Amino acid sequence: MFGLSADDTVTSRLRYWSVTSPETLAFVYVTPDGQRFAYTRKELFSMSRRAASWLSKRNVCKSDVVLCLVPTSPEQTFIALGTALLGATVMCTNIQYRDGSDILPLMKTGDVTAVVVDETDQQAIAALQTFIPNLSAPSVISEAVPSLKSVIFCNRFSQLSFLVAVAAEEEGDLADVSPDDVTTIFATSGSSGQPKLVPRTHRELMTMALGYYQCSLQTDSSLKTDVHYNPSSFGWLSGYPLMYLTSGQTRVVPYLKGALPDDEAKFTMDLMKREGVDSAVLLPQTIKTLLARADLLQSDVTWRLDLILTGGNAVRTDIAPAIGTLTSEVLVGYGCTEVGFVSRKTYNDPRKVVNFNCGKLLDGMAVKIVDDNLREVPPNTEGEIMIKHNGLFTGYLKHPGLTADATPEDGWFRPRDLAYINNEGDLFVEGRQSEVIAIGSWMMYPQLLESHLMKCPGVHDVAVVAIPDKDFENLPCVCVVQDPRPEAQRVVPYDLLRACAEYFQDSFRQVHKQRDVAVPKVCLVFDKFPLNPNGKVQRGALRALAVDRLGLNDN
Repeated sequence: MFGLSADDTVTSRLRYWSVTSPETLAFVYVTPDGQRFAYTRKELFSMSRRAASWLSKRNVCKSDVVLCLVPTSPEQTFIALGTALLGATVMCTNIQYRDGSDILPLMKTGDVTAVVVDETDQQAIAALQTFIPNLSAPSVISEAVPSLKSVIFCNRFSQLSFLVAVAAEEEGDLADVSPDDVTTIFATSGSSGQPKLVPRTHRELMTMALGYYQCSLQTDSSLKTDVHYNPSSFGWLSGYPLMYLTSGQTRVVPYLKGALPDDEAKFTMDLMKREGVDSAVLLPQTIKTLLARADLLQSDVTWRLDLILTGGNAVRTDIAPAIGTLTSEVLVGYGCTEVGFVSRKTYNDPRKVVNFNCGKLLDGMAVKIVDDNLREVPPNTEGEIMIKHNGLFTGYLKHPGLTADATPEDGWFRPRDLAYINNEGDLFVEGRQSEVIAIGSWMMYPQLLESHLMKCPGVHDVAVVAIPDKDFENLPCVCVVQDPRPEAQRVVPYDLLRACAEYFQDSFRQVHKQRDVAVPKVCLVFDKFPLNPNGKVQRGALRALAVDRLGLNDN
């Protein structure tokens, strides 16, 4: 398939496209103010090699682990690919909380040796300084992250920017890389608040990319589209340009350099039309936002996408009107970081869209639905999904306990999703079972925020639970128990919500609307929380109480 073999690496794939079709566009980044950064396949490989030289001069070596805190941009792409060409490992993320409490465990678990950060991102730098006292030194020392050797500053906005500096570098020598070398680490969600890191070798990354490719195929096994819009909505698709590595599609990406556009929906529509986009990865709530804009849909009735790929959270019939207005077809995909794409369902008739239907399994995949005792249940019976991972999931980095919980049977992965299979063999995925709050495609760990709120005056206990929302499926709600001591201050809900807002990084909230709504806007005070026999908060019961008090429909 496009010359892809089991022994391919990121390096060989970049070289392949640069030789077979060097002048074809690989990536296009467009900013809200109209700046356009476009790179051909030849330029992509060349700039990635130059980025490898730039990183090498800053002491990044083979087998190092690089944490890239630069947001989605040309800079992030070249840093990630340059790291791979050096034979090192990259982990791309951003800082959610101002004190860095969310990335510190990732850095310790991942044995991060170098951090790349935008030098203008003062909040990220301040967060790093909480555990890296000599942040600007040539060789840093951190008791919290003993493996850390350096912090590399990426200048993105001045005349001597990273892109200018990289373009001036010589193309570096390519490291001798094996398909079984780890090239990237994905961070994924979990109910415990502990970091869950999934290392991926070049071989495994190519397997995931092929799953993405297979999910986007027509029934005649030909690629449906040439120009692909992916705003990095799906977390596990954003670490590397997976579709590009296999199919070589031109990838169009919104580049939110500085402020967000005044009208995000219009910016998205204009970008897709101007760049001639054929297919797009769009979250269900983004589809609904675009459908609500009659002014945009009626302005050009001759334009529509060939295909929308959606997923990331439960897909319902309210996206059906997109067929015939925004797109000719909607493809619902189900998957996860650990095992890649699992199933797909294609719709070309809005009348046939069915709630939660994720379709038939992809080739080589197997699933079963089990009860609480891991016994397989009959068709049309709701239970917990188990996925035959065929060796793709080898475990969470340095967390054998979490790995054992996720793989209760040899060869089977347990994503903690609720689902059932109907008589026709279609997989219906209804939602997550864990404590993690799914807000669109982004997974919120409530435990870190709860630890922060426990420091607020008058708080005896606190839990952040999900409440239903028509656009984002869930929103966070702060539930708090008043400190019963007579001398304790009274809890003021407004103060807790303000503490939440102050705890989140401004830059994190500005990236996507779904991350801004991750900041709780509702705080409820309870006399006590429902507890299980072990004294732990029964989050499901507490969620039900919150939903009832707020008068929300939880269907």
